[in-house]
Amino acid sequence: MGLLDRILDVVTVGLDKLIDDKAVNHRRVIEQGLEIKGNWQTGEIFLLGNLLIPEVLENNGGEYKTFSWGDTSENSRLTALAILLWFLEEREAYDYLDTFLRDFVARLPRQDFEQNFGYEFWRNDILSKRGKKLTSDKYHQADLHGGYYLGDNDTDDGGDD
Repeated sequence: MGLLDRILDVVTVGLDKLIDDKAVNHRRVIEQGLEIKGNWQTGEIFLLGNLLIPEVLENNGGEYKTFSWGDTSENSRLTALAILLWFLEEREAYDYLDTFLRDFVARLPRQDFEQNFGYEFWRNDILSKRGKKLTSDKYHQADLHGGYYLGDNDTDDGGDD
């Protein structure tokens, strides 16, 4: 089955190139979580193994040259925005920006890191608090990356409300 798996991978990669990159990235984040790695010394961020190109940094007038994390500074806010824009449309990225900054980017250690953020679980938790319907039953399978996002501990124990 190894050969069949490799052929399937090649076909999948080829099909992914025909589809919009942002849509492919979004699908991968939903399926795998937001696998993210940061190099503190260089200020580089890698998402699902891909170097995050700092277009957001270039568009801010050149004040910030590298990504930053571990606080709620403007540079960390730009980092959060760049991450979200990698797989979300602009409107949705801005909708989640402040919460994503607070819940994830500001909590990252101010050093090299490697995490898998359970994005879908996090998003569904936010949407459920806004009164919107959950869009997937996979959210409970998300890797919560060692405690950076724990969500609320208000699980239903089956009793009466």
